[in-house]
This record gives sequence, structure tokens and C-alpha cells, in this order.
Amino acid sequence: MKKPRGLSAIKLSLLALSCVLLLSCGYGFAPQGEHIDKRIVNIYVAPFVNKTAEAEAENILRNAFIDQIIQGKRFKSVPTLEQADAIINASITRITTGVLSYRDNILAAEERMTLILEVGFREKDSGKTIWSSQNVVGTSDYKLQDNVNPRPARQQALSKLAKDTAENAFNLMMSDF
Repeated sequence: MKKPRGLSAIKLSLLALSCVLLLSCGYGFAPQGEHIDKRIVNIYVAPFVNKTAEAEAENILRNAFIDQIIQGKRFKSVPTLEQADAIINASITRITTGVLSYRDNILAAEERMTLILEVGFREKDSGKTIWSSQNVVGTSDYKLQDNVNPRPARQQALSKLAKDTAENAFNLMMSDF
């Protein structure tokens, strides 16, 4: 018995229409900073302010922001303010840790580190704010080793948290959220 030819043509048309709709929805996977003036190319990441007791957090986080600029390819990171078209400033307002779970001997087994930043991105010459946020938050959970010195695990967690938070903040900047 012969299949009706019209039915397969309808199925093929519906499949093609579905593909077109999915591909033309306007969704982008990575924001490219289309809202930012194309003349802005060179970005200077100013030294971050650290309002916490966590030593070296400002340097770890600043380096993470510089890495995001390099990976993003939309901008170029420059080492001096004089070379810059725009500036990223940030202030670490809070870093906290909280225990998530305990071992049998009442020592912490797992903790959560939370980082809160104020970030600004502005044009150098005009001082115009391109993007800013008073509350960029990042968290990272990490396990503590069996020994009594939690410092190495916390340092590793801070490095991961800095990378993740810088990526999040950079994506927010690029998408203008």
C-alpha cells in the first residue's frame, strides 16, 4: 500500500518551521557588549579595595577580572590607566564563611564562602558609568581536610570563588543587566 505523499510533506514542513523558530529566537549564548561604544577597547582594572580581613583577596579577584577580559576577546586588558579607554573599579565589601556540615568530632567538614562586591565600569575620559552594581554576590562550597588547618582549603575556595564571581560580573557587564 502506498503512503499518502501530502502527510510527509506536512511533517517535513513542520520540522523545518520548528528549526527556523529555534534558530531565530534572538537568544545569544555569550553577551558581547553590544551596548558598549565600539571605541572602547582598552580596559584598565584598577587595584581593588578590600574592606575585609581576608589578606590578598583584592589581588586574587583583580587577577580574575583581568583573566575575564583576556578570555572575552571584546576588550584588551592594559597595565596602566594612561593606556585605557575605560576602567573597572571594585570593592570587596564582605567575605563570610559558614559551616554546612560537621564531622563526628564536631569539627567542620564543609563550609560555604560568600563574597560580596561593588563593581563599576566607566569610561575614562568622560567618567560616564557604563555599568555598575552595588551587590555582586558569589558563593562557593568546599570540603575541609581532616587536618585542623582549614587555610589551604579556604585559599583554594577563594580562588575558585574569585574566578566564578568575576565571570558572573563580567557577563552582567556585557549583557547590561
